[in-house]
Amino acid sequence: MKEALILIAVIFLPAMLLAVDELYLTGTVINYEPDTGKIRIDVINSSCKGVREFITQKGLPKQLLINKTVDFAIDSNHCDNFKTHSITTPLLDLN
Repeated sequence: MKEALILIAVIFLPAMLLAVDELYLTGTVINYEPDTGKIRIDVINSSCKGVREFITQKGLPKQLLINKTVDFAIDSNHCDNFKTHSITTPLLDLN
């Protein structure tokens, strides 16, 4: 019995430690600064509604982002009003 519990712990513990909480959002890009990666998005989801600033990848083509509706994830499971969250998913498919 102890061996079974140890085996379960060895299998599932690393997966639980590596789990990352993300919040998936949708919004329209208002502004993007390619040199800093700062982006302002008007988020439509009720969990993070309103115009918010995020950090994303630097050097993206600004003309392809402005006024575009994007789906993205941030580095938290909730939206904090006093923190600039990082976007963890690509905003553009450049392939």
